[in-house]
Amino acid sequence: MILAQHLRNTSPWLSDFGRLFDAALRGVVTTPADLRVHEDDDGWSLEVDFPGVSRDELDLELKEKALHLRVKDDTRYRLPLGDKVDVGAVAARFEDGVLAIRLPKADATRDTHRIEIH
Repeated sequence: MILAQHLRNTSPWLSDFGRLFDAALRGVVTTPADLRVHEDDDGWSLEVDFPGVSRDELDLELKEKALHLRVKDDTRYRLPLGDKVDVGAVAARFEDGVLAIRLPKADATRDTHRIEIH
């Protein structure tokens, strides 16, 4: 799970929650075992190694608020994104056997309208 891995990587005291979260959703969502997630102020960067795989053997799609990845051998992964990702700006590149995906954060102010009080 992206969330659980991220929690374990950033907050040791949350590792029990991460394990509980993993157990609760096991079988519902699949992610590559070697998925690396990095967060910054603008979004998340995901990296997964696919040695021996060409770009043409990967299929990446956004649907139903999730990132769907299919590999040549029909291995399938589904990574839920939620509402915090700007799905219109997701980008991916594949170089030297590494798939890198950039998930920009959605603009928190897009659903906010400031009301002036008179």
